[in-house]
Amino acid sequence: MALLRRSIAALLLAGLAAAPALAADPFVTVKPPAEGPANSAFWILDMESRPDGSSVAGLPLAQLNNAQGRAGPRWCAADPLTAASFASTDPAVSAEIRQYLGGPDGNIFRATTRMTGAPVLALVGNYRTCNGEAAPFLLLVDQSQRRPRVVYIRSFPDWTPFIALRADGNRLVVSSCLECDHAEILSYNRRTRRFSWRSAGP
Repeated sequence: MALLRRSIAALLLAGLAAAPALAADPFVTVKPPAEGPANSAFWILDMESRPDGSSVAGLPLAQLNNAQGRAGPRWCAADPLTAASFASTDPAVSAEIRQYLGGPDGNIFRATTRMTGAPVLALVGNYRTCNGEAAPFLLLVDQSQRRPRVVYIRSFPDWTPFIALRADGNRLVVSSCLECDHAEILSYNRRTRRFSWRSAGP
């Protein structure tokens, strides 16, 4: 009987070891305003982002770093954003996060586009450099083959951790906020096979 119990315990431990790691969410902490109750939208408050993932959309960090070449910062961690990525110790801020991200329109962090002529997954997230700096990114992934392939990648080192996107026809609109005009539009020229950006402002 004791041998049976030890065997069952060993099997349980092996199963736990083989189980996939839990998601990193929430990994962005929205800090309550120092002056008291929040009167500002949560996406403009101070945030601390601590992504710790080793891959995004099936692409390991080494592949993401190679896709950026030497122009971008080297990533030591990255995670895609979801509606569960943001948390706060302030009840009012937490309620606002749930209000904007918890409904049916809360999936503002990924989209499918055919801007290149083929189905492409577009998603946004946060990366952490090997120096400990965190910032958002945009990633386009071709998942039509057995192995995912990077179509396009860009980091936004000057933005806060919050980033959202939506598909607009054959374009992608990437924004650092909600209910505001600060956004950039990504387009693709199929003739030249080049991506280009322009501001969404006037």
